[in-house]
Amino acid sequence: MKIAVAGKGGSGKTTISATLARILARRGSHVMAVDGDPNPNLSVALGMSREQRESLMRVPKDIMEIKEEGDTRRLVMTRPVEEVTSEYAVEGPDGVSLMVMTGVDHAGAG
Repeated sequence: MKIAVAGKGGSGKTTISATLARILARRGSHVMAVDGDPNPNLSVALGMSREQRESLMRVPKDIMEIKEEGDTRRLVMTRPVEEVTSEYAVEGPDGVSLMVMTGVDHAGAG
């Protein structure tokens, strides 16, 4: 199952995502949470410790590339998903794994 949470700023997406992830994990589902927010705070909402949060590394943008096939463009991974998750995911409370996909590098970069 794949679930995406989207909406306008300040609508509670991070809180809802963290709550849903932990409930599903407590019920026995394998949960990989992905924080794609330019200001990533899902680790805090999941209840990760400071040490866990500090060990998180952003997944580099070069793991994805655009493939063009005729008039169709697709975004594809350049490395196996298992390799990316083993390198960048950090396990938090209730067994929820988290990867941070983005972030603002400097002013004007978001």
